[in-house]
Amino acid sequence: MKQSAKKVTRNTTAKKTTRHIPARSQASSGTNGDHSAPVILVGIDWADGEHAFRMLAPDGSTHEGSFEQQPAAIAELLTAWLQKYPQARIDICLETPRGALINALLEYPQVNIFPVNPNALANYRKAFAHGGGKNDPVDAKLILQYLQHYRDQLRPLQQNGPHTRELAALSEDRRRLVNQRVALANELKSLLKTYFPAILQLAPAKLYADFIVRLLLKYPTLQQAQAAGRTRLRKFFFGVGTKDKVEQRLDTLIDAMPLSRDEVLLRTSARRAQAICGQLDALNRSIAAYNVELSTLVKAHADYAIVSSLPGAAAKTQARLIAALGDDRARYQDAQSLQAAAGIAPLTTQSGKQRYVSCRWACSKFIKQTFHEYAGLSIGKCAWAKAYYEQQVSKGNSKQMARRALAYKWMRIIYRCWQTGEAYDDARYLTRLKATGSPLVERINAAA
Repeated sequence: MKQSAKKVTRNTTAKKTTRHIPARSQASSGTNGDHSAPVILVGIDWADGEHAFRMLAPDGSTHEGSFEQQPAAIAELLTAWLQKYPQARIDICLETPRGALINALLEYPQVNIFPVNPNALANYRKAFAHGGGKNDPVDAKLILQYLQHYRDQLRPLQQNGPHTRELAALSEDRRRLVNQRVALANELKSLLKTYFPAILQLAPAKLYADFIVRLLLKYPTLQQAQAAGRTRLRKFFFGVGTKDKVEQRLDTLIDAMPLSRDEVLLRTSARRAQAICGQLDALNRSIAAYNVELSTLVKAHADYAIVSSLPGAAAKTQARLIAALGDDRARYQDAQSLQAAAGIAPLTTQSGKQRYVSCRWACSKFIKQTFHEYAGLSIGKCAWAKAYYEQQVSKGNSKQMARRALAYKWMRIIYRCWQTGEAYDDARYLTRLKATGSPLVERINAAA
């Protein structure tokens, strides 16, 4: 470990160059932290293994260089700055809110991190490089300039509390596993169509259903399933907890005609199907474990009373809503800011007499998905949500557009509950709809 640390230090020192350049303005204190403390401003163009930086010191001098993505190298650089400028605060601007470098910088209480959208810096770069050329040192310089000029308008990175961060990490990790499972299930479906279509006639709700996965692991071809016979297949279905439609499924498998009798096709396809099902089985068990952990953690969260009051939100959705909102109540100025950040609010572009309304793509896809999915879940559990959804569909909107419109409406309600700390009261909201003469009331009464 000592040899590795020495190597990092030597490389960093060799690559780091220092130049004293008169600055246009002194580094001044920002809006976050101690206003009287000296401030070191830093622009970093981050990379996978080595980061370029440009630093503006409190005395007005600038320094530039690079450092490796190693804990020892990062510690050495920050320590050197703080030793030279005691009591200083370090404001760092870079183009990512997460990653290895961010995790390392968060270990230092003297550091404030200002993440900036890469598109904002790309447009800023075009003002100085019309031809589109770029390199790491120049980018670090531009990022520092951006921090100097717009620091008062930037929001420093603020971590949520440990409980919220754990829920957020678990929710996002679970979603990644779900996406992997869906991709594998689609691959399995395409494969089964080529050699074992009878499985698809069993009509599972999802092709990654536990009984389908286990069936293919044990009997990967139609010939093997038919050779097992009714008695063994019946015991198998009962053994995996599938009692519904057992006889119907037995008839489907026993009476099915093979699509092909090519032995090479059957052997290779069966091997591939078992490989896919092995992964699906592992994913099913992992996702189930995530579900249990999320169900336990979400109940202990301070905002559980709010999210648990929302109709249709199960534990997984409740955890995602908490993760989407976070702990910082001042993060969004109003409900519209939350709707824009989530990409649910439409984007209006107007120039002269021309006006366009389009979807908002610059947003957190995970947050957008969270509110969009919750809106769909609420339709079957909330009378006014169902009435509003049906109203949107009756106007000619697609089902997805109707759910997005419902999500837009739900976000205003959820934001208000989040700000006040009150649980959602469906009866209270219905009373409000009646008092305002909402046309939804007629639909609700008609459906009752």
